Amino acid sequence: MADDHDDLPFYERPEWADVVPLPQDDGPNPLVPIAYAKEYSTAMDYFRAICRTQEQSERALELTKIVIELNSSHYTVWHYRQVLLKALNKDLNEEMEWIQDMVIEHPKSYQIWRHRQVVVEYRSEQFMPTAPTTPLVPTSATTPVPTIKYQDLASNQQEAIQEIVRVELQCLKEALAEDAKNYHAWSYRQWVMAHFGPGPWWDEELAYVDELLSIDIRNNSAWNQRYFTITEGPKGLTEELLQKEVEYTKAKIQRTPNNESPWVYLSGILNRARHPVTEVKEFCESLVPSIRANCSPFLHSTLLDIYELEAKEGLNKESLELAKGECSILSEKVDTIRSKYWDWRKTQLKITAVDA
Repeated sequence: MADDHDDLPFYERPEWADVVPLPQDDGPNPLVPIAYAKEYSTAMDYFRAICRTQEQSERALELTKIVIELNSSHYTVWHYRQVLLKALNKDLNEEMEWIQDMVIEHPKSYQIWRHRQVVVEYRSEQFMPTAPTTPLVPTSATTPVPTIKYQDLASNQQEAIQEIVRVELQCLKEALAEDAKNYHAWSYRQWVMAHFGPGPWWDEELAYVDELLSIDIRNNSAWNQRYFTITEGPKGLTEELLQKEVEYTKAKIQRTPNNESPWVYLSGILNRARHPVTEVKEFCESLVPSIRANCSPFLHSTLLDIYELEAKEGLNKESLELAKGECSILSEKVDTIRSKYWDWRKTQLKITAVDA
């Protein structure tokens, strides 16, 4: 009999006989009613019914799964499932197995990655200094502040944390192998690294990013992850690390001078370390004779920033004219699509520059 019931749609099973479906209320004269599939419409009618009574049961949990597998982006249903997982004290390892299947099927669904984050937070509550008295409110995916202080845990707890992080990063590696620019996967990866504090995974991340850049040097997501790792890591952006990163980026720029990502990364780390962009003046000027590099708007815009800064600081009288020259090159030759912007920048040089 049980097998016979399993073949029936959930709403025809005896255990759902007491539930009165609650249809969607579109008002008396809906202008453009959505033509939902019957299976989805019926499931949502029953979901609204259990929501109205705030039912917390195994059947309610199963219903959330049914709805989610029909519509993986329904954030209200995801939230209700998260509440039920806690209330019913469910096996979160089983939940993670189901989430993994969903990630494979819908790798770019923000709601799935968000749910994975919540479940990992539930699993890691035991490692918090004091158990929370209210349901966890997950932190931002990019927060640099860890919820769990890995360095303060006992060795056996650290091993448990390492295993959680290992599994999550491996899952993310597989997802990013399919799409190296999956924004939601990258955001979740940053959250995993930050959430558990200064563990050994930070030291391994640069090698992983370097591997991705060796495959695709134009992977702007990997460059962004490198910046996150360098600037938000537990060791901080030291002078030694800064110089290594500057040299690393110079080498990448020499390979692809017309690739915007390393140029942005270079200016970003210099700015973060409060170093002036003039520190790479010699390197940038050395690229000008190269025909391939000389057509790069990123090279000339960086030179413009360098000469403008020199002019403002009064380092020499030639800098102002050099900056104007870069504006002309950008406007008339290498970045004509933004010619009006570079012409405007040129007028601002007359106003803001300070003669030596």
